[in-house]
Amino acid sequence: MGMAQAVPIIFQQPLLTIDRKTTSQMSKTSLKKQLALMERSDMEQLILEARKEAKEYLDFFVQPDIDAKLRRARTAIDKEAARVTRGRARPRVTRVKRFIKDITSLNPGAEPSCEIMTYTVERFCAVGSANWIKESTARSLAKLMADTVKAADLGGVLSLFLPRITAAVEAIRADKFYNSDFRELMTETLQDAINSLTCAPE
Repeated sequence: MGMAQAVPIIFQQPLLTIDRKTTSQMSKTSLKKQLALMERSDMEQLILEARKEAKEYLDFFVQPDIDAKLRRARTAIDKEAARVTRGRARPRVTRVKRFIKDITSLNPGAEPSCEIMTYTVERFCAVGSANWIKESTARSLAKLMADTVKAADLGGVLSLFLPRITAAVEAIRADKFYNSDFRELMTETLQDAINSLTCAPE
């Protein structure tokens, strides 16, 4: 394992969303054309969103406190993990991804980025062990786990996070049909993610 490298931003979306169906990086000329087509209200919303993201990044650049950022992100993720009603987990995956993006979009390095991703996997493995999670949510969580493994590998920190991810998956109970299915999905996804690595861990 070499020196830690900057981790790819798994959940970061491009800053400018010209329409609600398509988001893409574009040239300056293309950007000007798209902006010219936008309604005033859409333009105002775009500017407000860009200002918010830029402010957060600049604040972090001036006074980097990644530990405080991670604490806030963990707290927000814990609240989503606690959204359980009568044995049915109802986390809002889009919000979970946004909380992860709040960290990764700062480009803090591989370890903090993979830390919040791994923490999320751990929390929801525990949730899925004790509660029913609908299939689409379970598959989103499985994809997050696979992305985390790949990001940790590319960032040179796989040895720090793979044992935690493996332990979280192995701790999922299989005494009910719902957690049995969830455990099987997570176990197979984890093995596929490991097998896909250029240099799989021994």
